[in-house]
Amino acid sequence: MINDPTPPSTETVRNVRIKSKPRLTRSKVNTMLALCAMAISAASFYATYLQAKASQQQVAAAERQLKAETWPWLKMGYSNFDINEEQQTINMNIQNSGTGPAIVHYIEYIYEGNHHYDILELLNDCCNLDAYQQALLDIEHHNSDINYRNAFGWLVSSTTNNILLANGEQYHVFTMQKTNFNTGLWLQIDHKIRKVVAKACYCSVLKECYTVDQTSHIEEVSHCSLPSLSKNMSTHGTQKL
Repeated sequence: MINDPTPPSTETVRNVRIKSKPRLTRSKVNTMLALCAMAISAASFYATYLQAKASQQQVAAAERQLKAETWPWLKMGYSNFDINEEQQTINMNIQNSGTGPAIVHYIEYIYEGNHHYDILELLNDCCNLDAYQQALLDIEHHNSDINYRNAFGWLVSSTTNNILLANGEQYHVFTMQKTNFNTGLWLQIDHKIRKVVAKACYCSVLKECYTVDQTSHIEEVSHCSLPSLSKNMSTHGTQKL
């Protein structure tokens, strides 16, 4: 076999090189531009999504912080001895131990199936408080020169409907000192009040509402609408009897 020593011509080499060079058509350019546009749109959408998510998280964090800064935490308290006065005294109270004020709409008392929204009405139902009050009035009427309420034992009651309780504030619902004259009634109240189921409904300044019972169990509720008004409900604030 004889090899041809004649090299290929320059024109032949040029033709070969031209044929091997890829061609960038208009269709390919349009496709590449479309793919780039899609990639840019996807990146822009993802960036917008991340920004919106971050904004939502910031708003949620701000709402949680605001709620924590304005959250009222009510506790219902009962004691039968005044340490400061060193005297046996019944004291029913509610205290706001939270970080914001509480709007107390009502306190409901349930005793032997009866619902009350006024502390005096409750105590009259369980312990015939009206008879004690009438006895004091009769004594004072016949002996006006002596303050028998101080001698025989006074009591103080306060309304608990639609009151504003600041954070850290304690509100006295009912107070009664024990004396020789009222020992029977005092012991009766101290005994029977433990059978009462009490529940307060209150809201924060953000209109988030809760209920709390005498065991300090708190539940969130949608609103604090009073179920039914007691016909003898007090609307005159604190009363000293």
